[in-house]
Amino acid sequence: MRNCVDDLLILRRFDLRGRPTRTPVIRSVIWSPPTPGWTKVNTDGTALSSPGDGGCGGIFRNCRAFVKGCFAVPLDHVFTFEAELLAASIAINFAW
Repeated sequence: MRNCVDDLLILRRFDLRGRPTRTPVIRSVIWSPPTPGWTKVNTDGTALSSPGDGGCGGIFRNCRAFVKGCFAVPLDHVFTFEAELLAASIAINFAW
């Protein structure tokens, strides 16, 4: 159960009780800029199921946090791990 409205409606329709998933631990994450003269890239990739439609993207920033470039790519029929690797590969090719 993903704790979404659709899941709740299905359970109610069949008069069932669901066990909600545990709430993940929430952590504060702070972006830190790269050393002056360097550019930092942050990437991410995901898929809706394993495998499924997904996407990946990345953003390049300098030491003042100015955006120097970015990309977003839709992906068909990929695993999340694949999407993550593709994001890293595209970022490397973009930077090269």
